[in-house]
Amino acid sequence: MPAFFISSAQIQGTELTITGELGHHLRASLRIKPGEILRLTDERRRRYQVRVRAVAAQALTAEILECRPGPVDTAPNLLLAQALLKGDHMDWVIQKASELGVRTILPLISRHGIVRPQPDRVAAQVARWQRIATEAAQQSEQWQPPQVLDPMESRRFFPAHGATAALFLGERREAIGLAHVPLPTLPTESLALIVGPEGGWAEEEVSQAIEAQCVAVSLGEHILRADTAAVTALSIVQSRLGRLG
Repeated sequence: MPAFFISSAQIQGTELTITGELGHHLRASLRIKPGEILRLTDERRRRYQVRVRAVAAQALTAEILECRPGPVDTAPNLLLAQALLKGDHMDWVIQKASELGVRTILPLISRHGIVRPQPDRVAAQVARWQRIATEAAQQSEQWQPPQVLDPMESRRFFPAHGATAALFLGERREAIGLAHVPLPTLPTESLALIVGPEGGWAEEEVSQAIEAQCVAVSLGEHILRADTAAVTALSIVQSRLGRLG
């Protein structure tokens, strides 16, 4: 059973109430019954073991059996800036990035990218990606869900990335191996991992990245699909930061 995310505002003493989308999911999809045990996590990184007391049409109530704090995160915040991918490849990257503990996911609109977001559908699409991210984080027992941001043009992102260190994957370019590039180490710092589209980066995007002091990194001599590259790179980074392996 996943560790579902709740708000601490839902807790009153030794009891809590679950309503809204999560309450509906527990009641209608998972068929949760009184007496069953759930695990919940709030925004303060506290994890609760609770016993369901009652299941009603509008709310589920439970008693808290145990509460424990989450571990102190000593690694930098990790942002994945992923160029928009076609089909369900973007969904897959968001799901796997969330399982791997990314804090923020930024869809990038790149020059050679095939996908272009439709303005009237952006809000719905981002909400859908956020649901995918939250569900993946719950399933993998993360201590907090990642935040999925609105898509941004790459030409706007590179000059203002704001990260302590920013690494971008380039296709067949001289670059430092990702296993060897220096990484920030403090929890007050941030790391941006930037992955391009299926068609690769445009020359002007590479120039903008370099001007913004982004570091070109490589996964080796072979060319990986964009979605494979993203998950591979995240796994390497999280292992080096001590969050994986």
